[in-house]
Amino acid sequence: MADGGRGETNAALNETSFLSGANALYVEAMLERYQQDPNSVDASWRELFEQLGVHAPPRQASWERPGIAEPDPNELTALLDGNWDALEGRMAGKITQRAAESGAAPPPKAVIEKAARDSVRALMMIRAYRARGHYAAQLDPLSIEQPKAYAELNPAEYGFGPTDMDRSIFIDGVLGLETATVRQMLDILRRTYCSTLGVEFMHITEPAEKAWIQHRIEGPDKGVAFTQEGKRAILKKLVEGE
Repeated sequence: MADGGRGETNAALNETSFLSGANALYVEAMLERYQQDPNSVDASWRELFEQLGVHAPPRQASWERPGIAEPDPNELTALLDGNWDALEGRMAGKITQRAAESGAAPPPKAVIEKAARDSVRALMMIRAYRARGHYAAQLDPLSIEQPKAYAELNPAEYGFGPTDMDRSIFIDGVLGLETATVRQMLDILRRTYCSTLGVEFMHITEPAEKAWIQHRIEGPDKGVAFTQEGKRAILKKLVEGE
């Protein structure tokens, strides 16, 4: 007696066996021809691709269609697309606006451009600590291993030398501050990311979760200090858990 189910399976296998990995390049070539011009392939191929729900792609990428707004340049988009220049223009606009709101005379264009450049470089440094600061955390209580220097955590990599440490820079609310000196930024960043507890959250893909952690740990008033008794209590709980 014939097995109807097995017969159907064998029939389906016979009809699709040509889609094996050995024929991948040929199938891809036919697919590309179909997407460029459906009439350029045999009717059997057109029928197959239609059954699979394959459609000819748009002539241009969807993000290039007219009417699609450009992404708002910010720290995140600059990190992803490398378009720090766009962020620099945005920061220049904010610096100009702040000067106008204060009633001061508009700064010269060269001054605004330099201030915006400093702002972007400061944001780049801050993001480097968020992403890599945990590598410099002090996780060896006996100081057996020599600490390593990481170039991306060095302010000099962002154009900040010894004479720039106490110069105020506009950072637009990042670290909970509108403006901060490089020294203030480093104090907060090193305390947050490079102390005896390493924090790393940049891998989180959910923006709300990432923002919650960031706002919880970053800022001039977010430092955590424990008394000796508090440290002993934490150690006791850790030992109990172990």
